[in-house]
Amino acid sequence: MAKKKLKRKKIESTTLTQDLQLYGRLLLYMKRYYIAFFISLIGFGILAASQPLLAKMMELITAAIQNKDVDARFTLPLYAIGIYFIRGLGTFIGSYFTSFIGASVIRDIRQDLFNHMTVLPASFYEMRSQGELLNMMTSGVRGVQELVTGAWKTILMQGMSAATLIGYVFYLNWKLSVIFLVLAPVLLALVQLSARKLRSIGRASEQQLGGTLQVAKEMISNLGVVKAFGATGYEQDRYLDALQLAFRLQMKTRKVLAISGPLLQFVIAFGIAVLVFVLLNPETLQTYTAPELIGYLTAFAMIPKPMRQLSSIGLAIQQGLVGAEMIYEIMDTPQEEDTGTIERDQIHGEICLDNVTFQYPRGNQPALRNVSLRIKPGETVALVGKSGSGKSTLASLIYRLHDPQEGTVSIDGVPAKEYTLENLRKHISVVNQHVALFDDSIRNNIAYGDTHYSDEDINAAIYNSYASEFIAEQEKGLKTMIGDSGLRLSGGQRQRLAIARAFLKNAPILILDEATSALDNESESYIKQAVETVMKNRTAIVIAHRLSTIEKADRVLVMQDGQITEEGTHAELLAHGGYYARLVKSEFGEKEEAPKLKYNTTKNITQHDSI
Repeated sequence: MAKKKLKRKKIESTTLTQDLQLYGRLLLYMKRYYIAFFISLIGFGILAASQPLLAKMMELITAAIQNKDVDARFTLPLYAIGIYFIRGLGTFIGSYFTSFIGASVIRDIRQDLFNHMTVLPASFYEMRSQGELLNMMTSGVRGVQELVTGAWKTILMQGMSAATLIGYVFYLNWKLSVIFLVLAPVLLALVQLSARKLRSIGRASEQQLGGTLQVAKEMISNLGVVKAFGATGYEQDRYLDALQLAFRLQMKTRKVLAISGPLLQFVIAFGIAVLVFVLLNPETLQTYTAPELIGYLTAFAMIPKPMRQLSSIGLAIQQGLVGAEMIYEIMDTPQEEDTGTIERDQIHGEICLDNVTFQYPRGNQPALRNVSLRIKPGETVALVGKSGSGKSTLASLIYRLHDPQEGTVSIDGVPAKEYTLENLRKHISVVNQHVALFDDSIRNNIAYGDTHYSDEDINAAIYNSYASEFIAEQEKGLKTMIGDSGLRLSGGQRQRLAIARAFLKNAPILILDEATSALDNESESYIKQAVETVMKNRTAIVIAHRLSTIEKADRVLVMQDGQITEEGTHAELLAHGGYYARLVKSEFGEKEEAPKLKYNTTKNITQHDSI
């Protein structure tokens, strides 16, 4: 039993240490606004100083009534007006500057958090769902916002008021006020107990809210599939299940608050009851005058309000700490490694992979195994293979979206890690299989990341990607807003904008990851011509689903299970009669037998040899 108690105490101590560390990190943001902080302290100090004056006013009023002092009717009203003017001034100064600090801190945290997320490695995002990340960004900041605005204001305002009143009653009569020394440990124990409960429930609640957000995000992103498969009821049930669990956790939080509040008030009421009993003791009544006792009792009766306000911020504090944990989980994640020092204005475009092995964080086996490859400057290399063979992974290593666990990727004979990330990626254009567009104008999507391009440059890129016609049909032309992920455009139009973006960058290395997969046959024929033009004198890596788009590649690499299994020109590989030849015959409907379906009875998955 003793060991369990020691262990529990150690855990509580560790938690307290962690809480203090979180507070300390948040205070670093507030440190920037120390002048506003001191002004707010002055304001709340004025407010706190006026609290005893109210009790003193009750003493003076009682004395005037008892002594039938009619002249007091001229002075006491002015006294009251003066007190409330001072209280109003102090409240305004303290509240305004506290709000200014809170809003400024949240703005800084949001900016720092977003900035850090833009430089995190791809592995960070691969380990978490988008719903979880969005919840960490929104709920985390919202929790901290409540802590540094509402909770911090309450701590300053009510804390200083309570401290002033307690000091005042001890000044008036320390013997009667000793009751606080008895009540303090009980109040502290109740606050700590409720704080621990709120903290543990708060963590679980935030995780569940992340799951709820993920369900909603998936439904919105895949609305067409949801409707096409009649899965609206299924999605509604998924969301309801997530909501129900979040609701139960929230009700646990409310239960803790509903119990802790009355308990604290009962303890304070018990102290007041004891004090009233002592005040009405005959010896006490003989020792003090009625005005003195009324003034003391008024000051004592004013203490529960700030104490109650302070006890009610337990939820905000714990939510703020949970939010801070979520924020700093992101902020403490190391950014992608950028230790390179080499920067070049121009590169030739030679790419070498030397015994490269790479495995994703959640992968069961390497996505690439001991891959060695040399691509000469200006050469066009096509990567072919079924899904999961490592094509896109290989391409991602070139612009360091990932870094290999073994081996080296080099550009122009220099390891990619020795270039600065910004300089390396400056020389590479990428068109991904999943088109990345933003809720912005057509022009800004094409000139994404760089504002120095002229209208002539942009128009040339649009022409080369055969996007001129559909852009001209838009009422606002290049200023047309395309919606979230370009949803106001067709799939082919979105893909052509992404290709135009790559054309505009005009980099010496071009990566086309299934860049024509969303195009109809007519658009694809246009894009094939444009791609052939833009690839001249450039190093190009083409990952294509349709073999017709890579027939003119200088070399074709066939990938299987993370390795290069065949290599040669289109004609050479056809003559070889291997895996690539079977794929070509399958696509163009040759009379020879197409690849057979393979059924894995263990995993119950139908597999097909595809590109």
